[in-house]
Amino acid sequence: MRDVRKLNGVRAAKYAVKAASIFISFFILLIVAGPIVGAVTPQLGAQQQPLGIGVDLQTIQPQLQQIFSSGSAINGSHDIVVPAFNNWPLPGGATLFLTLVVHNQTVYQTQPAAVQLGPFQSGVLHISMDFSPILVAKLQGQGVGVGGAMSLSEGQFWTITVSFPQQ
Repeated sequence: MRDVRKLNGVRAAKYAVKAASIFISFFILLIVAGPIVGAVTPQLGAQQQPLGIGVDLQTIQPQLQQIFSSGSAINGSHDIVVPAFNNWPLPGGATLFLTLVVHNQTVYQTQPAAVQLGPFQSGVLHISMDFSPILVAKLQGQGVGVGGAMSLSEGQFWTITVSFPQQ
């Protein structure tokens, strides 16, 4: 009888360890998947509420076109506002900087803009661009490409950095 009780205790412990293992695996998947899903889902199309942590890069191009189409008013400071989102149960953050490229050479790079977001929060990144007369002279009449890098982080667990090519 005593051996049967020991065997039942071993079985119970085995199931408890298996349940704990499944829970830990799910938690690790949750931590790892947030930034990856957030970086990928905006690229997939018309999904209204992307999952994970991310930045809406599609808002950058129209704002830059407006700046460059302003003619002589390009000198000075300009602010680009980029929405960021955290549709995930863990806090996270986003960092973004932009580069202007002429003939495959970077002629300008912004300072990184950052925002920290709680679970299921959204926010904005304010990217400041300051165009000096010398920089404006370099850009006039040239095909200007826009590139940059975005870093997404999930708490203190990890950070993923995604470079996007010039457009």
